[in-house]
Amino acid sequence: LTSSDVGVFVGIEVSGLRSGSEAMMSVFSTSGGALSIASGRLSYTLGLVGPCYSLDTACSSALAALHICSSAVNGGEECQDGVGIGTKILSEAVNIATSVAGMTSSRGRCHTFDQRANGYCRGEGCGAFVL
Repeated sequence: LTSSDVGVFVGIEVSGLRSGSEAMMSVFSTSGGALSIASGRLSYTLGLVGPCYSLDTACSSALAALHICSSAVNGGEECQDGVGIGTKILSEAVNIATSVAGMTSSRGRCHTFDQRANGYCRGEGCGAFVL
């Protein structure tokens, strides 16, 4: 893949702030932890030379990345495009806040498009595909 004209479109969400001591910080802490450069880091690591997009639109990050990637493919960009998606829950604080706000399901299950639906469930995951 090195030097391939492959675009990297990453839908990424990190829920909660990373906690840690200032003693653990390094000169790479700011850029290394920035979601905005996730696609660039992946592209650099794989030696790719296509466009890079990192998107954080909360729960819709994966679909937003897929849409932008497919628009690039359908628009005739001269490269092959890959989409990566991921979400990581780093703190229980967001889970507690969404529960207190009544956003998450009290049953611990999503009942999508069902009259039993009473909230959503949070989870972590990642995936990748090529268009």
